[in-house]
Order: sequence, then C-alpha cells, then structure tokens
Amino acid sequence: MLGVWMWPESIRLRGADAVFEACGRAGVTDVFFLTKGLAGTAAFLTELTPPMEPGRDMLREALDAAHGRNMRLHAWFTSASDGHYKKEHPESGLFHYKNGRNRDIVSITHPGYIAYMRSVLSDMLRRYDVDGVHLDYIRYNHLIYGWSEQDQARYAAEGVNLSRVRRLMDQTFCGDSPDGEAIFDAFRNGDPDAVLLARARRKDVNAFAAALAEVVRGERSDATLSAALMPEGAYDDLAFADLHYGQNYRDLSALMDLFLPMAYSGAYGQDPEWVRRVARGTARCGVATAVGLHAYEGATGVTLRRDLDAAEKEPGLKGVCLFREGAFVWAFADGRRLTLENPLAEPVTGFAVGGPDGRAFVSARVEPGARRDFPLPFAPDAVQAYTGENEACVFTARET
Repeated sequence: MLGVWMWPESIRLRGADAVFEACGRAGVTDVFFLTKGLAGTAAFLTELTPPMEPGRDMLREALDAAHGRNMRLHAWFTSASDGHYKKEHPESGLFHYKNGRNRDIVSITHPGYIAYMRSVLSDMLRRYDVDGVHLDYIRYNHLIYGWSEQDQARYAAEGVNLSRVRRLMDQTFCGDSPDGEAIFDAFRNGDPDAVLLARARRKDVNAFAAALAEVVRGERSDATLSAALMPEGAYDDLAFADLHYGQNYRDLSALMDLFLPMAYSGAYGQDPEWVRRVARGTARCGVATAVGLHAYEGATGVTLRRDLDAAEKEPGLKGVCLFREGAFVWAFADGRRLTLENPLAEPVTGFAVGGPDGRAFVSARVEPGARRDFPLPFAPDAVQAYTGENEACVFTARET
C-alpha cells in the first residue's frame, strides 16, 4: 500500500484528473480524501452540513478519478473538531480546565454531536461508493480539555478523587512554574486517581469511536474502517496517550480494520529509527498498519527517503501513507530522465540529484501546477527540490 492524505484544495487548484494522474503514476493505491474537515464543512453534497465549495461535489470528482485509475478512496472525517456545529450548538464545546469553551473543539461525549456525526456518515455512505471511512481526531486533544461539570461527574463516577486530580492538574499545568509532568508521573507510578482518570477518558473516546463504527458497519460492511492515531499510543509508556488523548490502541483495535499512526519524524524531532519504533508498536496491536510519514513543511527528499527506508525494513507493515498530497513535489525517475510535477503554491527554482556517480544541481523553474521533463547526467538515487532558498519535500517514484 502506498497512501496519501489529500485535502480538497488539491482538486480545487489542479483538478481531479491531474491530481490523480500524478498519484497513479507514482503507484499510489489508497487516497484518504478529506471529506469533512475542522471547519465542519463537507466536500460532498448534503443537506446536513455546509459545503466546502457551494455547488461542487469534490468527493464525487475524487471518487470518479480514483476508481477510473484503480485506486481506493477513503472518506476522511476529522471527528472532534467542528467549527460549524460548535457555532450552531455552543453548549457542545469541549471545556478547558480554566478558560471554559474557548475553541471550536466539540466534546466527543455530547449526545447531539454524536447523533449528528452518525447522520452525516450514514448520509455519505448511502450515496457514495467510497472504499473506506477514515476517522481522524477520535481523541481528546489535550488533558487541559474535558473539564465541564458533566465531564467531572463522569470522572467521579469512575472513582476519581477530583480534589486530588485538581491538585495534580494545577501542579502540571497552572501557576507561575508548572512542572508539566506531575500527573503523568503519577500515572506512571500507578497513582489510582491518575489511572482512573485515564480510564474514564479512554472510555469516552472508545464510546465515540464505537458509535461511528456502528454506522459504518451497518451501512457498508465491505468498507475499510481506519483511524489516524497519535504516535504516542505506540510507546510502552502510555501516560501521554492515555491521559492527554484517551486514545488507546488496544481499545480501538476491536473496532478498526487499519491503523495509520502519524509517525511524523520532523514534527517530533525524531529520526528514522523512531519511525520504525512507532510502526512496530502499532503493528503489535494486531491491526493492519500503514505508517504515516512526514512529507510536508520541514521534510525534504532526503528525510522522506530515510523514513521510507526505515518503514520498509519493518516486517509486517501493510505500507506507508504520506501527509500530504499537495505539500510535496512529485519526482518521476526513469533512468537518466526526470519529470518534476509541482503542486506547491510557489515555483520550484532548482533541484539536485545524487547517486553513486556524484551529485548534480539543475537550475530550472517549474511553476505551480506545472510538469517538466529533464535529462540527467546519471540515474539518481535521491532528488532534492528547492523553492528559492528553501528546500521542499520530494517523493521520488521510479519508473521502468
């Protein structure tokens, strides 16, 4: 499996045929297409939520382009952030420990929002022949969120001593010199209140995920149900994952067909061995795993190649998925010829190729949305692209 996460802006800017032609040429097998995003708008036509672009059915465009090229398309839903729903239902907002409902994050425990998400999913699945549903943000976003009176009542019902937990929260996050670790260290040391708090938050996340999974299974039993996961859940130390996110891989393994841990090495300041560690920790949960790789701002052709090599060395993986199409340059290598396709907002102003025969730099301009062919002095092992003084990420596909 070679997957890409894709925002609708790729289709909006370049057209579905051009985008999926590049994906097909690169060997992409699975596209995870953003169908309902953080703003709460939809890329498909529905009466339940506002459109991303009025009158335009970008999900249908993507499906036709994908299926015409024998690619699978998964409808990607960001689940716990919904600006539209929060505006319409302010009482649904997730509650900050100190500041109240101060962002567009919706509580995954809000009955109205759960029912709404189920309706949107059902409507989409009945009318669009997607190959899968991809759930993102099936988690709390941070331990500082989830502190309404109703939230605290659930925690207390789980056995949490709220007074003790508040002291730990204050020590960790509040005051002039929060230590950032007190409640996590308490969890690691088996503190019953920290452990019970994590268990309560895990139950919230799992109940939300189960409610959405039930709709997918009921409407389309043949659809692949997948989840984008924060990488911390793959670690042996689960304090961060269980407390911050309530996102436990073992819990979700009973619901999902495919896990995509977001092993974004650049975002975490990590090396390729960390990518393997995340992949290995995810796969041991017994769910098919395609590891998500960092292919956006901060990544380069070199860092992406190293992460790909690391993932390929880990046995048992289903494949990899790149975040995201439109944020990196496509390079198609065929012997001593190279095609560059530039989906970025700025022009590529030059590129470098390297291999056993040396390294060469080519000063050549490739405008946004354009594709150009170049002769090379040798067949490259690696390609790097530049936009002025900045290095862009490149995915190199080898053609035969």
